[in-house]
Amino acid sequence: MGKYIVHSKLRPAGTQMMNTTGGFSYLADEPLIAKGTDAAPNPVQYLLGAVGSCLGVTAREIENDEATLTIKKFQADVTGETTTFQDGSSKVTSISIKITAETNLSEADHKWFLNEVVRKCTVHETLVGAVPMEITFA
Repeated sequence: MGKYIVHSKLRPAGTQMMNTTGGFSYLADEPLIAKGTDAAPNPVQYLLGAVGSCLGVTAREIENDEATLTIKKFQADVTGETTTFQDGSSKVTSISIKITAETNLSEADHKWFLNEVVRKCTVHETLVGAVPMEITFA
């Protein structure tokens, strides 16, 4: 079990948020059209990046546990769509994930590896059921 803490503070410029966690700082913002300053990715982009990053980290963890596995390439392309409702609220209403991977495994073992990556990915498992997701393997 892990516990993660992120402190987020609104900055005076536009919609900029400074986030700090574990000795790291990173900015989130909105584009100019949304009254931001376009100085950093927006929160939805960070969410999609978290999915892709978690898939990659999970792939590497599986590689480290499997002595016969070598990852030659691993890439996750994540697309999200949002919907704005009449009351002004909005949410991510769909996520599409395309995973491109090359390994030294047989076709059957490669398929097992990809399914294991998705199954063990913390961020994917957190969102599954809350946001419709389509995953394809290239």
